[in-house]
Amino acid sequence: MQNPLNQSGQPFRLPDFPAIEPDHVMPALTALLQDYHDGIKQWLAEGGESGWSMVEQEIAWADELNRAWSPVSHLNSVADSLSLRKAYNAGLERLTEHENWRQQHRGIFEAYRKLKDSAAFADLSPVQQRIIELELRDFHLAGVGLADSDQEVYRTLVMRLSKLGSQFSENVIDATQAWTLHFEDTARLAGLPAAEMKMLQGIAGVHERQGWMVDLSAPCFHAIITHADDRELRREIYTAYVTRASDQGPSAGQWDNMPLIQEILSLRHQLAKLLGFHNYVELALARRMAETPESVNDFLQNLASRARPEAKRQYELLLKFAQSRGAELPLEAWDIAFWSERYRQSELQLSDEELKPYFPLENMLSALFFTAHQLFGATLELDENIEAWHPDVRFYWLQDRAGQRIAGLYMDLFARRDKRGGAWMDVCLSRRALESGNQLPMAYLTCNFAPPVEDQPCLMTHDDVQTLFHEFGHCLHHMLTEIDWPQVNGINSVEWDAVELPSQLLENWCWEDEILTRFARHYQDGRAMPGELKNRLLRSRNFQKALFLVRQLEYALCDLRLHLDYDPEHPVNPLEVLNEVRREVSVVPVPEWNRFLDSFGHIFGGGYAAGYYSYLWAEQLAADAWGRFRAEGTLQPATGDALRREILSVGASRPAMDSFIAFRGRPPEPGPLLESYGLKET
Repeated sequence: MQNPLNQSGQPFRLPDFPAIEPDHVMPALTALLQDYHDGIKQWLAEGGESGWSMVEQEIAWADELNRAWSPVSHLNSVADSLSLRKAYNAGLERLTEHENWRQQHRGIFEAYRKLKDSAAFADLSPVQQRIIELELRDFHLAGVGLADSDQEVYRTLVMRLSKLGSQFSENVIDATQAWTLHFEDTARLAGLPAAEMKMLQGIAGVHERQGWMVDLSAPCFHAIITHADDRELRREIYTAYVTRASDQGPSAGQWDNMPLIQEILSLRHQLAKLLGFHNYVELALARRMAETPESVNDFLQNLASRARPEAKRQYELLLKFAQSRGAELPLEAWDIAFWSERYRQSELQLSDEELKPYFPLENMLSALFFTAHQLFGATLELDENIEAWHPDVRFYWLQDRAGQRIAGLYMDLFARRDKRGGAWMDVCLSRRALESGNQLPMAYLTCNFAPPVEDQPCLMTHDDVQTLFHEFGHCLHHMLTEIDWPQVNGINSVEWDAVELPSQLLENWCWEDEILTRFARHYQDGRAMPGELKNRLLRSRNFQKALFLVRQLEYALCDLRLHLDYDPEHPVNPLEVLNEVRREVSVVPVPEWNRFLDSFGHIFGGGYAAGYYSYLWAEQLAADAWGRFRAEGTLQPATGDALRREILSVGASRPAMDSFIAFRGRPPEPGPLLESYGLKET
């Protein structure tokens, strides 16, 4: 029987998710890797001549591996099981070994180097030249120039880091799934809106229980921490949430990630030193827009110096309000969201309960697709014949203005068991020219919204709407590419501190009056959101925004210092580093047993190590880019076409700064970002 993961030499097709089993993973990877390695051996036996044809063949081998691995990696995040974990981890180890072998293969490296130094290089297209230059950079960053013994050390470090990152994520999933609270009556759930109560009924149903159930999924956590009158219940869920996978809380020590964090930091430092860098931040910045650790630190400190006074003022106003309503001071960490919501209701006469009926998921998808069509001429067509990994998943074809299919998109939007929390976009397939026809770019868009329950559809907070627009921005970056080479199209190889530009930019449209007027309509009778309510929503855009900013700065500065100041002779407890940053930047106190770092998947289980600052760095780019839309028209097709032409379609085929300047006409400026947070530029 043919392995559904091995499409080597076959025409373009979507992954056959219903047919994929864990037992398919290793046979498919083994066969594809064997073809790759045999091809390199044959090329070397024939003289190993350099030229673009060899690069193109390598691109084909690498893309076939990605076609096999992408659905496996994705399923590991959205359909977790013990058998899949085992297959995923075995496959990850094999692929990491292969990547080390390839990046340290002096024969392949020499072929790229000779091509770069040859007269033929000048005849290549700018995109082809860019691929060669990036490959040579990455060869050096993978230790191709190291002595054989040091290369072995490099491989050992990379393999171990890969395993630790996977284990970190698995621990967070297990700790998240381990905790629930069941209620047979609603006494302790007083304060929760009707929509949230239905969500808790749905969670109980998934567990085959009557009544209501609370778990640690993001929608459930936010519902309790924001709305529950029962302070003890808020404390209980807060404790369970912020101590996941740690030495504290209800599952203390069972999935403790702190030993993994300490080892990860040590190994990253060793890796950086081995490659000739002073620290892991310098190594990470070799692939980013920011040039030095000092420039990143200055950027963050500059924001902190402006944001903290305003954040402190906002927090003091919150305390004053809470005290006036009978709250005991000081507020605890599990009180902040609760009283912030009530303060927002008091100041703006605005609540999520009032807003959510106007943000049913289907309307917000229509808003999203309308925006894409207005700006880029893109149309999304639902295809109910495409099978995926769960009945909730939808598949859309993306069509251009001529009605031609140019990309595809899987949407998996609802929270459920065995699915990683959070929201993200990932690559399913990359655009590539094949003899049998073009391989179209395909993306995954994954969120964890509250699922529909009985006759109630998925009702979204406006924060949920922003998340949807954000992730769709990443998807457009991938799907609207016009580059045929996977190494540099879509989001592939884009500098990590620029890759958030399209996603953060797209968030602006869910605040636009025309979008809200057209699509913010009540799920029961279709009536438009009242103008007065819409105005209150727009006023809320800057509500406690400095408090949000200092929290992001806390995460970014902690990440930076953990990797910048690591001293193997005197390793510091990561919690002490976080607490030091909190004393400098934060204004909202947290309990000493808070173990946020133990579930900080962005930097210990994902791709943002020494790079969490990227969100704010890219937000500066997005705020500045938004200025052009404000000047020319926020739904102006000509401006949308310029964004598509200069940024979305070109991927990493040129440096991100060049793309930004091509769109904006100049380098980015800090003023628009400060203005968006209500801060002054000095």
